[in-house]
Amino acid sequence: MGSWVLAVLFVGFGLVFVRIHKGQRLLGLVKASTATGTLCYLLGWSQVFFAFPSQACPDFFERRPIVHFDRYENDVFPLHATCYWDNGEQKELVSGWVNPLLFACMAVLIGCLVALAVLAYRRYQKGHTR
Repeated sequence: MGSWVLAVLFVGFGLVFVRIHKGQRLLGLVKASTATGTLCYLLGWSQVFFAFPSQACPDFFERRPIVHFDRYENDVFPLHATCYWDNGEQKELVSGWVNPLLFACMAVLIGCLVALAVLAYRRYQKGHTR
């Protein structure tokens, strides 16, 4: 699942929520970043949860000397599931684009929420209720 095609599809799905209407762009970006980030996190979480070390991290009996599976580490934030072998090799089971896209979505979401808060404060200072 290391393909970048899924990342493009996720971003494309998120862009469906962006509105072109004036005054609705920030809300559209909030929705888009939330939808894309949620999909991205669920995919990465499924890669961590359904990564079975016995199948994903086999011993290499065909090599000389034989390379044995050493340990498996996983975590859900940031998403990673890594196999380690006794010869120093390692293999990441979560796609490489999942965490960067997830953090980019979080940055866009936080930026939009701060901008919305600043705009709301300015409207409140001017006496507008909407």
